[in-house]
Amino acid sequence: MRPHRGSALLAALIIIGVLALVTVATLRLANISKGQSAKDARALSQAACVDAARQYLIGRLRLLSKFPLTELTFDQAIPVENGTRHIYSGHVRQQNGDGTFSGALPVIKSVRGVSASKVGGAKTGNRDLSNTIAPPTLGGKPYQVVVACSDPVAGDLELEFSFRYGL
Repeated sequence: MRPHRGSALLAALIIIGVLALVTVATLRLANISKGQSAKDARALSQAACVDAARQYLIGRLRLLSKFPLTELTFDQAIPVENGTRHIYSGHVRQQNGDGTFSGALPVIKSVRGVSASKVGGAKTGNRDLSNTIAPPTLGGKPYQVVVACSDPVAGDLELEFSFRYGL
C-alpha cells in the first residue's frame, strides 16, 4: 500500500491560513492607529486654533486704549485649505452646514473683571520693590476671558483663562 500523500499540502494550507490571520490583524491594527493619529491631529489643530485666539486677544490689548478692556470683542475668519476657521471672543456658537453662524449672536461679555483673590490669591500688597521705577502703588487688574475657535475639520473648542493687565 502506498504511503498517505497530501499531509505536506495540509500543513502548508494551515500555515498559509495562520499567516493570513496575522496579516489581517496587522492591517486592522494599522487602521486603528491611522484613525487615532488623525484624531490626535484634529485635537492638536483645535488646541493650536484656540491658542491663536488667545494670543490674538492678548495682542489686541492696549495699555492706554480709549475703550474699556471689557468691551474687547473680535471675530476673525482665517481661510485654510479645507474651509475657513473662525477665532472669536465668547462661547462656542451654533453653525449652519456651510460654516456660517446661525441664530442671533449671544450677548456675552467675553472679557470681564474678576476680584484679585480669584486670580493667584490676594497679592495686592506683595510687590518686589528692588527694581521698580514706578511708585509701589501700581498693580494690574485681573480679567477673565473666553475665546473660541471654530475649525471646519476639527470642530469647535473654547478656552477660558484669566490674566492680570494694567499698571
